[in-house]
Amino acid sequence: MRIFTSVAVAATAFLTSLAVSGQLSFGGHPLGIERSTGLPPAPVAVMRCVDAAALMAEDEARTQQGIKGPYRFGYNHQVDLSMTNSGVWNTMPNGDRVWRLSIHCPQAHSINFEFHEYVVPEGAQVFVYNEMDEVLGGFEAGSNPGHDQLGVDLLAGDRITIEYVEPLVVRGQGRLRVGQVTHGYRDLFGRAKGLNDSGSCNNNVNCSEGDPWRSQITSVAMIVVQGNGICTGQLINNCANDATPYFLTANHCLGGTNWVFRFNWHSPNCTPTTNGPTNQSLSGFTLLANNASSDVALLELNSTPPQSYNPYYTGWNANAAPASGGVVAIHHPSGDVKKISFEAQTVLTSSFDGAQTWRVPSWDDGTTEGGSSGSGLWNQNGLLVGQLFGGSASCTSNFNDFYGKFSVSYPLLSEWLGDCGPVLEGYSPFLISVEEDARDQTISLSPNPSGGPIALSLPDLDEGVWDLRIMNALGSVVEQHVVASGTKRLDLDLTGHDIGVYFVEARGAGSRIVERLIIAR
Repeated sequence: MRIFTSVAVAATAFLTSLAVSGQLSFGGHPLGIERSTGLPPAPVAVMRCVDAAALMAEDEARTQQGIKGPYRFGYNHQVDLSMTNSGVWNTMPNGDRVWRLSIHCPQAHSINFEFHEYVVPEGAQVFVYNEMDEVLGGFEAGSNPGHDQLGVDLLAGDRITIEYVEPLVVRGQGRLRVGQVTHGYRDLFGRAKGLNDSGSCNNNVNCSEGDPWRSQITSVAMIVVQGNGICTGQLINNCANDATPYFLTANHCLGGTNWVFRFNWHSPNCTPTTNGPTNQSLSGFTLLANNASSDVALLELNSTPPQSYNPYYTGWNANAAPASGGVVAIHHPSGDVKKISFEAQTVLTSSFDGAQTWRVPSWDDGTTEGGSSGSGLWNQNGLLVGQLFGGSASCTSNFNDFYGKFSVSYPLLSEWLGDCGPVLEGYSPFLISVEEDARDQTISLSPNPSGGPIALSLPDLDEGVWDLRIMNALGSVVEQHVVASGTKRLDLDLTGHDIGVYFVEARGAGSRIVERLIIAR
């Protein structure tokens, strides 16, 4: 049982409606997957084959050098595919026009790409879909506001179709040009061999050991860098507590600006590992500061994470003293779903490849891998003290990882983060303050795990009612009930909800009580 002093306001709706994965999008429906429209097949641009074995051999050589990232998963084809030299236009009966282009990467596990020209007028939309009718979009101008380029997240498979729908009233105003196509030679979606491609010693963040770190976990995102690599980073708070989308990662991950930031990608279960939602991504950033002396990069995202992402901006500690009492890392090793690692020893002052770092002597539980680069290191107070540069740790030899010191980075970053002292707590823009309840209260759940039906036993409430919420692993409310004062037992049936980790929250008379619930069948 844990009693918290604040509670996140869960989202009631997502910005995406049709999309099963993708960036900030605005609903809508692509015409090309509706067979009734009578649209002919789109012309196909075929990319040349890649030598996956040779690329993986290069990657292994980098790993042996202690380079944690970016974790390369794909090969970038440089192309020039535009509305004027590729694809096909079709006019619909109402006068709207549709431009479509298919891209084929033979034997690819996934395809992603970059629009090097992206101009979408009011009312027009862009969709991307694969042969399984999985859809990204619809993208509009607001998907990357104020910018004329857009990086697009991964879709599984070796063939995708890009579709631009242009209303008659804005005819001829849109411009799209694909400048880079990435052939995914690694199976990040796990469709060929299953998820959990990272080492077996890693812990899914939705295991019980992650419970004290829920806020920090939410701050962390996987990054698709330069189109073909994976790093990790986290939203970071500033002294104004104003949710400016500052994002901290590693200097050595830098390259290009059309990055895609995927939030909340983790297994909904502790075990077995299953694929999590991939529909919470943003595209693009501005580089504010970077420095090799602590391997740090501070970015500002082009879009602010919406409430449906349940964003948290991590706090930090810029003191020079090493974190004692243990540290925690939250990251995407090998481009896998989000993991959490623990070290009980005090970190040590060290250097790595010319940077001033904290050295983690050995991980007690979990590890880091390629793709973990840029991920945060938190002290026992939940404050960030560094970000991963490199090291030799792995599940088989779990020693010596090096994190750029936040204490060294802070003088450079303070221009944006502010000068409010060496310690700043984290911030969520969607928090309601709740007093801490000193009484030893708990909610009893039986059975737990459950196939769906559960019986709740509630503590005494002196006055008022209990506001009971059932939340999934992303913090979204799936059920809500008002329970009268004096109610001792409440029977619920959650059979209609997916298997996974849930949290049962009871609020009333200034207190908040949360218990973990597992739905398993």
